[in-house]
Amino acid sequence: MKARFMIESPDEIEATMKITMTVKEWTKLRDQLENQWPSSRLGSAITQVLSEARKVYYAQDQDAL
Repeated sequence: MKARFMIESPDEIEATMKITMTVKEWTKLRDQLENQWPSSRLGSAITQVLSEARKVYYAQDQDAL
């Protein structure tokens, strides 16, 4: 049996990139992104991850609650 694999729409292939930066660098990058798709999606994702990280790593003042 012979088979041929051909990609017909290379722009539609999903790709994953792993980026490691400090929280300070992520915050600066988020602030630099324009409010235009697709950078706005990346900015939103960064905001969400930073928010979740801050819930875990930043102590809450019990008097403020």
